[in-house]
Amino acid sequence: MAAAFSSSQKSYDVFLSFRGDDTRNNFTAHLLQELRTKGINTFFDEDKLEKGRVISPALITAIENSMFSIIVLSENYASSRWCLEEMVKILECNRSKEERVLPIFYNVDPSDVRNHMGKFGEALAKHEENLEENGERVKIWRDALTEVANLSGWDSRNKNEPLLIKEIVIKLLKKLLNTWTSDTEENLVGIQSRIQKLRMLLCLQSDDVRMVGICGMGGIGKTTLARAIYSQVSNQFEACSFLEIANDFKEQDLTSLAEKLLSQLLQEENLKIKGSTSIKARLHSRKVLVVLDNVNNLTILEHLAGNQDWFGQGSRIIVTTRDQRLLIQHKVDYYEVAEFNGDEAFEFLKHHSLKYELLENDLQELSREIIFYAKGLPLALRVLGSLLFGMNKDEWRDYLVKLKSTPNIEIQEVLRLSYDRLDDEEKNIFLDIACFFKGEDKDHVVEILKGCGFSAKCGIKTLINKSLITINFANKLEMHDLIQEMGKGIVRQECPKEPERRSRLWEHEDIFDVLKRNMGSEKIEGIFLNLSHLEDTLDFTIEAFAGMKKLRLLKVYNSKSISRDFRDTFNNKDFSPKHLVELSMPYSHIKKLWKGIKVLERLKSIDLSHSKYLIQTPDFSGITNLERLVLEGCINLPKVHPSLGVLKKLNFLSLKNCTMLRRLPSSTCSLKSLETFILSGCSKFEEFPENFGNLEMLKELHADGIVVRVLPPSFFSMRNLEKLSFGGCKGPASASWLWPKRSSNSICFTVPSSSNLCSLKNLDLSYCNISDGANVSGLGFLVSLEWLNLSGNNFVTLPNMSGLSHLETLRLGNCKRLEALSQLPSSIRSLNAKNCTSLGTTELLNLLLTTKVHTLLRPRELESLVQK
Repeated sequence: MAAAFSSSQKSYDVFLSFRGDDTRNNFTAHLLQELRTKGINTFFDEDKLEKGRVISPALITAIENSMFSIIVLSENYASSRWCLEEMVKILECNRSKEERVLPIFYNVDPSDVRNHMGKFGEALAKHEENLEENGERVKIWRDALTEVANLSGWDSRNKNEPLLIKEIVIKLLKKLLNTWTSDTEENLVGIQSRIQKLRMLLCLQSDDVRMVGICGMGGIGKTTLARAIYSQVSNQFEACSFLEIANDFKEQDLTSLAEKLLSQLLQEENLKIKGSTSIKARLHSRKVLVVLDNVNNLTILEHLAGNQDWFGQGSRIIVTTRDQRLLIQHKVDYYEVAEFNGDEAFEFLKHHSLKYELLENDLQELSREIIFYAKGLPLALRVLGSLLFGMNKDEWRDYLVKLKSTPNIEIQEVLRLSYDRLDDEEKNIFLDIACFFKGEDKDHVVEILKGCGFSAKCGIKTLINKSLITINFANKLEMHDLIQEMGKGIVRQECPKEPERRSRLWEHEDIFDVLKRNMGSEKIEGIFLNLSHLEDTLDFTIEAFAGMKKLRLLKVYNSKSISRDFRDTFNNKDFSPKHLVELSMPYSHIKKLWKGIKVLERLKSIDLSHSKYLIQTPDFSGITNLERLVLEGCINLPKVHPSLGVLKKLNFLSLKNCTMLRRLPSSTCSLKSLETFILSGCSKFEEFPENFGNLEMLKELHADGIVVRVLPPSFFSMRNLEKLSFGGCKGPASASWLWPKRSSNSICFTVPSSSNLCSLKNLDLSYCNISDGANVSGLGFLVSLEWLNLSGNNFVTLPNMSGLSHLETLRLGNCKRLEALSQLPSSIRSLNAKNCTSLGTTELLNLLLTTKVHTLLRPRELESLVQK
């Protein structure tokens, strides 16, 4: 417990001054034992021999380096010049903080001390009679005795000695805690705002029993926050305990942990209990404050704080943990500690560096680099601040370079504790994310990891609960940079000097070394290689992959810098990685992925986006478990292989900006699991397969900018379609002179009364060159429609929308021929009518004044309308 109290500036919690002959073997001995039992670091002169008239330099140093001093004023105290000199020095060191000097009047009258009477008067008189003694020194002693006697202390007369000693120690404990708060909180950056949020959860004014958690990643400051709030509020409780739980805690130690907790709260030594019922029996009527620090096992909570009724009214239990799940399972409200922002990080660095006064001068560059590296983690700022500011500039520049490949051990050891508590599968998921998937879409990564045989959803949830990863607002996997470095460091340590014997490779130097030496081994499970900044060509032979029997993840970004031999890797019959789950080669220069049929039963995802030389998709017959196919930006791809229909599990297909693509194979209609289909930007795409409506699971179709004019009848039978976008979709340009009077250069979107588009909520028909007539009708049959965009079209009157009872948003911007807004559904709440220059002003004004519709107009249009 001593660590809870000792200041970083002091060597001792308390200095004990006493007259050896009076109390060494009785009162002072018992007091010392109680102080040390409670973990209070006490300076005690074991010999206490008067070796001269001037106290030793060692004692002066001990007094100066003690937080508090206890002076035991026994009847012969003043007879010792040594004791009097100790007292004078104690008062000098604490002149501005006299509450840190605690006198005990042991079997003496405090007024005798104050007025120099009785034994104290006799002793001072003898000192004055000593001709060798300087009279001025005696005056100093007299003043010191008077000053001490005027301080708040304890009178031992008529007191039970053991109870008196407990009272003294308890008061000292509280003073130590309060002193720790006042001395250190000014250096605890950002602590007050965090304490305020925690106080809101604790609700100290309430008489109920509350359990509150503090969670977050290792090194984020959970224990510091717990200590700060503990120091501030502990005096409001009958008993308090700050119980630290070791990282290597074992369940068989639960009983001893419970005994320690009760001993601290009840102030009883050698206390023995039987089971958790003893905690409830002893504490149910006491108002206690308990901090359980570093809980890593639900059993600890169940055994030490099983229920609110274990504790008396007004009690508060605070739990710090890295595992958010424990708090949720135990139904504990919690506060998640956030990283420092930039200003907080700079202030923290100033307080934890050896040369903080130089931060505003020649070491500003260093401070910026440390702050950038630490990413708001207090642990890293503290360690690096104290370490690097002890170096000269050349040394810290070298060290910062070293950190990129060899993270600081002290930081990594703290962060790794969370990793070490994962099971083998969770460790694999964590390492995959750290090495490959940080910043990737969570749902996509889940599918990839599932294909690797992992319980991905459960695994990712565990990593979130243990504060190892987060999910951002865009559903992307995020991870603190230092935690990512910790993960990568674990992989490097699998074999520091032989990268071919590591499970994952991501640094191009390591990958180049393995491939050039043909050293690929079955240890390698994943390779992610980004070559976007490489100017030279990387040459190696296909044999480099021959030994990678367990390869399950392969991503090569911008493979134009790789030799042709690699681009033909999948054409080689000797390369068939049966464990491959993800194949990602965006911006590659390949023309075709493989010839014939390649059986890859575990393959879930292929990404060949922006491979502008790709002219042929592979035969899909051997990859029937594929779930995601991305061919976006393959601008020279004229068609898709007819075997596409065998992909019964495909749920995502993107052909966006495949500008040479004109149509799809009829087998497309067999993609029974397809949910998202992107054709936007396929500027030559002119025909959907006749049975396109067979895509019964399709939820989103993005087909902006295609040149389809007529949709097949089956199109309107897709009952699960929720979002449909044909923005900028026009018929073939040649149709404008073949059928000029029929407005052929626009999409024909005629919804039949038998339409089954019962789930469609979002429809975009903007800038489709739609005029009045039959090329858009039957919109009223889309009964679930909530959002409709008809901007930029040429109609004079709106299509009939009377059946759209759920429509809330209507966009009509730049419909410059539109003259009326009649028959708008009453459900509309937002209408965009910018640049609808033919609309009557009276109609718009009535719309503004008589409806609840939020109308979007340009400011000058609105001003003109109001003036009219």
